[in-house]
Amino acid sequence: MISGIDLRMDKNLLNDARLMLMALCFSCGMLSLCAEVGFSDQRIASAADAHSEVELIRRRYVLSVLPADPAAEELLRKLTATYAESLRPSGNWADVDYHSGGRARWAAVEHLLRTVVMAKTARLKHAERDGDPALDSKIISALRYWDEHDYQNPNWWWNQIGVPELAGEIACLMFDELPSSELSRVVEIMKRSNWHEDGWTGANLIWATIIQIVRGCLEQNSNTIDEAYHRMYQQIRIVGTAEEGIQPDNSFHQHGEQLYSGGYGLAYAIDLGRFLAYAWGTRFQIPADRMALFSAYLLDGEQWLVRGDVIDYSTVGREITRQGLTVTPRDWSAGVIAAAGPADNLENVIADLARQRIARQEEFVAFAERLRGSTDAEELIGNKQFWCSDFMVHRRKDFYTSVKMLSTRLRNAELVNGEGKKSQHLSDGVNLLYLTGDEYNDIFPVWDWNKLPGTTAIQGDLVPGEKNAIGVRGRTTFVGGASDGRYGLAAMAVARNNLLAKKAWFFFDEGYVCLGNGITLSNDDQHDVVTDVNQTLLSGEVLSSQASEPVSYGTHVSFLSKVGWVYHDKVGYIFCPNTHISLSVGPQSGKWSDIGSGSDTTVTRPVFDLWIDHGRSPRNAAYQYIVLPGLSPSQIAARAENPTLEVLTNSDDVQSVYCRDLKQVEAAFYNPIRVATPMGQIATDHSCLLMARKIDDRWQITVSNPENEPLTLHVRVNGQTATIDLPGGRLAGSSVSIVIPAPPN
Repeated sequence: MISGIDLRMDKNLLNDARLMLMALCFSCGMLSLCAEVGFSDQRIASAADAHSEVELIRRRYVLSVLPADPAAEELLRKLTATYAESLRPSGNWADVDYHSGGRARWAAVEHLLRTVVMAKTARLKHAERDGDPALDSKIISALRYWDEHDYQNPNWWWNQIGVPELAGEIACLMFDELPSSELSRVVEIMKRSNWHEDGWTGANLIWATIIQIVRGCLEQNSNTIDEAYHRMYQQIRIVGTAEEGIQPDNSFHQHGEQLYSGGYGLAYAIDLGRFLAYAWGTRFQIPADRMALFSAYLLDGEQWLVRGDVIDYSTVGREITRQGLTVTPRDWSAGVIAAAGPADNLENVIADLARQRIARQEEFVAFAERLRGSTDAEELIGNKQFWCSDFMVHRRKDFYTSVKMLSTRLRNAELVNGEGKKSQHLSDGVNLLYLTGDEYNDIFPVWDWNKLPGTTAIQGDLVPGEKNAIGVRGRTTFVGGASDGRYGLAAMAVARNNLLAKKAWFFFDEGYVCLGNGITLSNDDQHDVVTDVNQTLLSGEVLSSQASEPVSYGTHVSFLSKVGWVYHDKVGYIFCPNTHISLSVGPQSGKWSDIGSGSDTTVTRPVFDLWIDHGRSPRNAAYQYIVLPGLSPSQIAARAENPTLEVLTNSDDVQSVYCRDLKQVEAAFYNPIRVATPMGQIATDHSCLLMARKIDDRWQITVSNPENEPLTLHVRVNGQTATIDLPGGRLAGSSVSIVIPAPPN
């Protein structure tokens, strides 16, 4: 955002020494430095009039979209030279398709993106000297051409958000050179972003308020800005049932009850972070209570989802069909949208907050270090269940993994504007595994979408026989997770078309266990069913317990394992005897247009795909496997012979695992039943998810109700009985931990 940007203000800013000082404070780590010079406890209104405040916000905004890196500046200048030379006298470009009707990818908006690039270069030139009048003239000509033709898209978002935001950026960059007539036209376009009448929510509302803030800067109207900031801050809240926005577990929903933390929720986080920073120290500064809620959303929500420079692909919704997804874009030639540039960069937002003397500053510092890619960054370690979103995250220093599930409480995906054409299985227990964050980088056009990692699915057509497979709610209520913050388990009763199954994941320090049972496809449905273990980009050799040599590239291998294992990219997969394992190592091809609105050029990527074949029309099939990241092949072979994670039961009634090192049992009770464990019997009087760990002379018991209903649960562990009240309302499905004495051995 602002950090790292040279203070190359143009000469107009020097007219107000107080503004200069405050802008310097902002550029160098605004809040902390402002505190040193006495601005943190005193509103700017006492030192400058409303006009100065408006000017300060506009100039902060302009600085945030300009690069400081010489290489990035040089790229802008080269692009600007090309665009300026090819601009026609009428103000348009011959190679731009102005009549395209693409709803997601709109070719006509390239006109505005080129104008943004030229405007950035013009602003940099004005900061250095008196500018380039010829370039200014061409920018104004290009902006006038757009305004006069007023191109519209069938997708309302472009007309009311995308174009107004781009036009506002251009106008702010060219503010001192823009004729009043052109400024008025831009303002009228920006007024189309009318959140007053349309009942906007979530990220759409935030976009609308920032458009109004920028419009207020152009109009030099502090009341317009004040109204927008007031409405923006109102949207920093925990929403009610079925509302869009921040959920009680700090996940984010948009377009109904649909997990979107990495899509709309990421845009919400970045744009809020940017604009609250622009307002710091002014009368528009964010109230403390809203700042606390926003900090919690970033640290207890978004932070958990980031590995490397990507946010978990399970949380991005239909944006998974867009190429080059990252939380840290580097291309300064991009605008504020379509696609976003470094101004819309989570790393910059978190880095700015990490400099400030605010609550939870140390956590922001650690988050910023990880986003920066520092090798010394403190890793976020733990387990988190997002009970409002049927989603679990498990983090260790060497790996990150997640499970996305589906219940009657949520929708699985969406197909909007041609994006999400193959999203049928994105919530059917997708289990992604990251070590570096690059494992699935742009793999999506070549994915076999019937074999998404972690899912158990019908093969052939995507969900054959199911009339509506996308944008639908789940058909089961037993879906959720139990977490004590360090360890966790997730479980899901699957019902897709004619397929039934019970799936569970058990997470520990060195890895996790995956169990499936009751996998049944009705007799009249003659299709194969498989459980995919992982489908990721091929990286290095693939080894197997079945052969002394690596698996050859371009081959498909199937075998019935004894105690088998497969090793790829520093991850070992261990299977129980008699598992029918299939392995594909080689090229896979597809097109971005096959899944969304991207290019129709065929791309080919090397892919590693590992799955369990349950055969045609299985009846009560089962599976179990262990995933151990970060170990060597020899260590995986040793673990296969002497596992520290033991499967206790894998039945219709209960799925359970014991960790020998932790003395911990994790169990998914689909029915009230007793389970024999190495630590004694465990019984419940109701279905639930349960973890029991013996620590010295006590038991730590963690339970949840995956049906997301209030429940008084009675648990008996090795002769000790506990009564646990599980919450309802917006906390329904969350975990409760208690400690009880353990009887002597």
